[in-house]
Amino acid sequence: MTLLDAMEEIEDYRIDLCKKHELVDILMICLLGFFIGLTDIESTAFWAKKQKDRLTRVIGLKNGTPGADTIHRVLAMIDDKQLEKAFFSWTHGMFKANPPKKDEIEVVALDGKTIRRSNTTGGKKGAHIVSAWADRLGIALPQVKVDEKSNEITAVPELLELMDLKGVIVTIDAMGCQKKIVEKITEKKSDYLISLKGNQSTLHDDVKEFFSRDDKKFFEKFGVEEFTFGIEKDHGRTEKRDYKLCTSLGWLEQKDEWANLKGVGMVKSTRIAGGIKTVDVRYFITSLTHVETAAKSMRSHWGIENNLHWILDMMYNEDYTQSRKDHSPQNPAVLRKIALNLFKTAPNPTGKANFSLHKKQITCMCDDDYLKTMLQLL
Repeated sequence: MTLLDAMEEIEDYRIDLCKKHELVDILMICLLGFFIGLTDIESTAFWAKKQKDRLTRVIGLKNGTPGADTIHRVLAMIDDKQLEKAFFSWTHGMFKANPPKKDEIEVVALDGKTIRRSNTTGGKKGAHIVSAWADRLGIALPQVKVDEKSNEITAVPELLELMDLKGVIVTIDAMGCQKKIVEKITEKKSDYLISLKGNQSTLHDDVKEFFSRDDKKFFEKFGVEEFTFGIEKDHGRTEKRDYKLCTSLGWLEQKDEWANLKGVGMVKSTRIAGGIKTVDVRYFITSLTHVETAAKSMRSHWGIENNLHWILDMMYNEDYTQSRKDHSPQNPAVLRKIALNLFKTAPNPTGKANFSLHKKQITCMCDDDYLKTMLQLL
């Protein structure tokens, strides 16, 4: 099913007599605005009005372009779960159509992000969304909004339930270090690597004490494996990451309380910047048994921060989005991810390997043929 087909199934709650613009046309106008780098509905509606003739050629609008008030009203009205379902159907197809090669690992990272200026009226918190990221493909997967009276711990199992994760390595930061979440990942026939911090104080303290021995003979006794990424240099900073993984867990009292727990580990990051040396030590639990796979999975997890959250803020100013009413914070968040996935997967206009997302946006702004190429991916 194409994304446009899935969008056609979204329920339109407007009265038929009041429908001047088709629902899919309104959603497409929003997507086109994101394609060219616009960050708010007012600018998108203004641009669409000025580009009416061009947009009619590209997407065939029947009744012109909608105004900002209409777009806001529709985005607030649409059930975000239905739009997320359409997004999921589309991304699931992309995910399954591009399986990993034999030497590749498939990591899906889960992480939460608050759209800080949304839903802030009346003392409410900004809309908080837990997203999934397929690191190998570099695309966003489904998202789930965290209920105002709930937290990420309840949202993560709901997000996991949406996806077919058989054979995938799921990575989560310390908020996901919960027995029910580990059980759900195991039910999905997935492996996991989850950061371990003070929210699981006893487990954290036991793992920390084990690795604090730093005794070669002691580690050999328990079959601890080690792996080190080469020293990395970037912007005057050097960094080295040393990983250790222990899969002989007879010493760990809580080992049977966690589904499919096969290893505990640590990573020691040593950074030198401006002549100042800093050392950071973190711990994790995992169902993986090979230290190199664990190290690569843990490193891949940060792709959701660097390649999803950061880009959404830089390209679309997401943190400063002030949509507040009903479903309006969540629905544009889905549309932004659709646009980002298209930019990630669309061919470069010049055929060159190095072509930034920003340059693709500029090309969409002035080249109808390239814009049509993007839309054909839907």
